[in-house]
Amino acid sequence: MFNPNISVIYDYNEDGMWPAWMIVKPENGFDWKRETVYVSLRTPFQRLTREDMDENAFGLSIVQTELVVSTERPDQIGIFLPRVKERIKKIRGEEYSPLFHMSDIQHFVIQMSDIEIVMQMNLASIMDFR
Repeated sequence: MFNPNISVIYDYNEDGMWPAWMIVKPENGFDWKRETVYVSLRTPFQRLTREDMDENAFGLSIVQTELVVSTERPDQIGIFLPRVKERIKKIRGEEYSPLFHMSDIQHFVIQMSDIEIVMQMNLASIMDFR
């Protein structure tokens, strides 16, 4: 069972604080043999700022096209790993990309706005972040 530590990085703008990025960090690494991993959107999440992040930790951004929804899991967002692996293969082929192994990836970073778009909901309305 995929049971990651989930935290949200908050940022500031003229309206105050808002949830910007979700950090998904599994306790024992990612199981790349799975097709989809689901992340609970139930709050509360651990609150972080950019300064709280370990700048040496190797993370991978998850893009909107790698996110999926399931009617069987309405309170979760899915990460479709075959698309992630396909993008990693492309990254590895780029001339100036760093050499890394999939096991080096310590966490995923997901824009909260991408989750809102895919889930067709406003997460700020259900999150206690003020």
